[in-house]
Amino acid sequence: MALRSVAQIAKGYGKEGELLIRSESDSFSELLQECEDKAEALKEPVFIYFDGVPVPFFINSVHHRSNNAWVVTFSTIRDNAHAEEVVGRDIFQEGEEDFSEDLNLLVGFTVLSEEGVKVGTVGRVIEYPSNICLEIKETETLLPFHEELLLEFNRESKVLRMRVPEGII
Repeated sequence: MALRSVAQIAKGYGKEGELLIRSESDSFSELLQECEDKAEALKEPVFIYFDGVPVPFFINSVHHRSNNAWVVTFSTIRDNAHAEEVVGRDIFQEGEEDFSEDLNLLVGFTVLSEEGVKVGTVGRVIEYPSNICLEIKETETLLPFHEELLLEFNRESKVLRMRVPEGII
Protein backbone atom coordinates (compact mmCIF):
# COMPACT_ATOMS: atom_id res chain seq x y z
CA MET A 1 0.00 0.00 0.00
CA ALA A 2 1.54 3.31 -1.10
CA LEU A 3 0.72 6.26 1.12
CA ARG A 4 1.14 9.94 0.39
CA SER A 5 1.15 12.81 2.84
CA VAL A 6 -1.92 14.99 2.31
CA ALA A 7 -2.20 17.14 5.45
CA GLN A 8 -0.66 18.02 8.79
CA ILE A 9 -2.45 18.18 12.13
CA ALA A 10 -1.81 21.70 13.42
CA LYS A 11 -3.58 21.72 16.80
CA GLY A 12 -6.54 20.67 18.85
CA TYR A 13 -9.67 22.72 18.25
CA GLY A 14 -12.58 22.80 20.68
CA LYS A 15 -13.28 20.54 23.62
CA GLU A 16 -14.39 17.25 22.10
CA GLY A 17 -11.31 16.09 20.19
CA GLU A 18 -11.72 18.27 17.11
CA LEU A 19 -8.51 18.97 15.20
CA LEU A 20 -7.36 21.78 12.96
CA ILE A 21 -5.54 20.37 9.95
CA ARG A 22 -3.77 22.09 7.08
CA SER A 23 -3.58 20.64 3.60
CA GLU A 24 -1.65 21.85 0.56
CA SER A 25 -3.01 18.92 -1.47
CA ASP A 26 -5.63 20.15 -3.92
CA SER A 27 -7.13 16.69 -4.39
CA PHE A 28 -7.46 16.09 -0.63
CA SER A 29 -8.92 19.58 -0.09
CA GLU A 30 -11.47 18.91 -2.84
CA LEU A 31 -12.38 15.62 -1.15
CA LEU A 32 -12.82 17.38 2.21
CA GLN A 33 -14.96 20.08 0.56
CA GLU A 34 -17.16 17.42 -1.01
CA CYS A 35 -17.64 15.77 2.38
CA GLU A 36 -18.56 19.10 3.95
CA ASP A 37 -20.99 19.96 1.14
CA LYS A 38 -22.76 16.62 1.48
CA ALA A 39 -22.45 16.57 5.29
CA GLU A 40 -20.99 13.08 5.00
CA ALA A 41 -18.09 11.28 6.63
CA LEU A 42 -15.04 10.45 4.53
CA LYS A 43 -15.62 6.90 3.28
CA GLU A 44 -11.97 5.83 2.99
CA PRO A 45 -9.61 5.91 5.97
CA VAL A 46 -6.69 8.27 6.31
CA PHE A 47 -3.56 7.09 8.09
CA ILE A 48 -1.39 8.50 10.87
CA TYR A 49 1.94 6.87 11.67
CA PHE A 50 2.62 5.59 15.18
CA ASP A 51 5.98 3.91 15.83
CA GLY A 52 6.54 3.60 12.07
CA VAL A 53 3.21 1.85 11.45
CA PRO A 54 0.33 3.50 9.54
CA VAL A 55 -2.82 3.43 11.69
CA PRO A 56 -6.18 3.97 9.94
CA PHE A 57 -8.53 6.74 11.10
CA PHE A 58 -11.96 7.66 9.77
CA ILE A 59 -12.97 11.30 9.44
CA ASN A 60 -16.54 11.80 10.74
CA SER A 61 -17.06 15.48 10.05
CA VAL A 62 -15.36 18.30 8.17
CA HIS A 63 -15.71 22.08 8.40
CA HIS A 64 -13.74 24.44 6.18
CA ARG A 65 -12.02 27.06 8.34
CA SER A 66 -9.94 29.18 5.94
CA ASN A 67 -7.77 28.80 2.84
CA ASN A 68 -6.07 25.43 3.44
CA ALA A 69 -7.32 24.88 7.02
CA TRP A 70 -10.04 22.43 8.05
CA VAL A 71 -11.59 21.38 11.35
CA VAL A 72 -12.13 17.62 11.40
CA THR A 73 -13.32 15.01 13.85
CA PHE A 74 -12.10 11.42 13.80
CA SER A 75 -14.38 8.58 14.85
CA THR A 76 -11.93 7.34 17.51
CA ILE A 77 -10.76 10.69 18.94
CA ARG A 78 -13.43 12.07 21.24
CA ASP A 79 -11.53 14.19 23.76
CA ASN A 80 -8.65 16.64 23.90
CA ALA A 81 -6.27 14.18 25.59
CA HIS A 82 -6.47 11.83 22.60
CA ALA A 83 -6.40 14.75 20.17
CA GLU A 84 -3.09 15.98 21.63
CA GLU A 85 -1.48 12.61 20.81
CA VAL A 86 -1.80 13.30 17.07
CA VAL A 87 -1.01 17.03 16.99
CA GLY A 88 2.01 17.71 14.79
CA ARG A 89 1.68 14.48 12.81
CA ASP A 90 1.11 14.10 9.09
CA ILE A 91 -2.08 12.62 7.67
CA PHE A 92 -1.58 10.12 4.85
CA GLN A 93 -3.93 8.79 2.21
CA GLU A 94 -3.58 5.87 -0.16
CA GLY A 95 -1.99 6.92 -3.43
CA GLU A 96 1.34 7.89 -4.88
CA GLU A 97 3.31 10.83 -3.47
CA ASP A 98 3.38 13.87 -5.75
CA PHE A 99 6.85 15.42 -5.72
CA SER A 100 6.16 17.75 -8.62
CA GLU A 101 5.76 20.86 -6.48
CA ASP A 102 8.97 20.71 -4.44
CA LEU A 103 11.55 18.00 -4.91
CA ASN A 104 13.83 19.71 -2.41
CA LEU A 105 11.70 18.23 0.37
CA LEU A 106 13.76 15.07 -0.24
CA VAL A 107 16.99 16.69 1.02
CA GLY A 108 17.94 15.04 4.30
CA PHE A 109 16.02 11.82 3.59
CA THR A 110 17.80 8.51 4.16
CA VAL A 111 17.88 6.32 1.06
CA LEU A 112 17.61 2.57 1.57
CA SER A 113 18.03 -0.11 -1.07
CA GLU A 114 15.27 -2.58 -1.85
CA GLU A 115 16.87 -4.93 0.70
CA GLY A 116 16.93 -2.22 3.38
CA VAL A 117 20.66 -1.43 3.16
CA LYS A 118 21.49 2.23 3.77
CA VAL A 119 22.69 3.89 0.55
CA GLY A 120 23.15 7.31 2.17
CA THR A 121 21.49 10.65 2.79
CA VAL A 122 20.10 12.94 0.07
CA GLY A 123 22.36 15.98 -0.04
CA ARG A 124 20.61 17.73 -2.90
CA VAL A 125 18.23 17.18 -5.78
CA ILE A 126 19.53 17.86 -9.29
CA GLU A 127 16.97 18.35 -12.05
CA TYR A 128 18.40 17.54 -15.45
CA PRO A 129 16.15 18.13 -18.49
CA SER A 130 15.18 14.48 -18.87
CA ASN A 131 16.15 13.04 -15.50
CA ILE A 132 15.97 13.88 -11.82
CA CYS A 133 18.88 12.71 -9.67
CA LEU A 134 19.46 12.55 -5.95
CA GLU A 135 22.99 13.34 -4.86
CA ILE A 136 24.01 11.03 -2.03
CA LYS A 137 25.85 13.24 0.47
CA GLU A 138 28.32 10.68 1.80
CA THR A 139 29.59 9.44 -1.58
CA GLU A 140 28.58 12.27 -3.95
CA THR A 141 26.96 9.55 -6.06
CA LEU A 142 24.07 10.52 -8.33
CA LEU A 143 21.06 8.25 -7.99
CA PRO A 144 18.34 8.46 -10.67
CA PHE A 145 14.96 9.27 -9.15
CA HIS A 146 11.65 8.36 -10.77
CA GLU A 147 8.49 6.57 -9.73
CA GLU A 148 9.50 3.19 -11.16
CA LEU A 149 12.46 3.06 -8.76
CA LEU A 150 10.62 4.39 -5.69
CA LEU A 151 9.30 1.58 -3.47
CA GLU A 152 8.43 3.46 -0.29
CA PHE A 153 8.22 7.07 0.83
CA ASN A 154 7.89 7.81 4.55
CA ARG A 155 7.77 11.53 5.26
CA GLU A 156 7.54 11.04 9.03
CA SER A 157 10.74 9.00 9.33
CA LYS A 158 12.34 10.71 6.28
CA VAL A 159 13.11 7.45 4.50
CA LEU A 160 13.08 6.55 0.81
CA ARG A 161 13.31 2.87 -0.09
CA MET A 162 14.31 2.48 -3.71
CA ARG A 163 15.42 0.02 -6.33
CA VAL A 164 19.02 1.06 -6.78
CA PRO A 165 20.39 0.36 -10.28
CA GLU A 166 23.20 -2.20 -10.42
CA GLY A 167 26.67 -0.75 -9.87
CA ILE A 168 25.59 2.42 -8.03
CA ILE A 169 26.38 1.13 -4.53
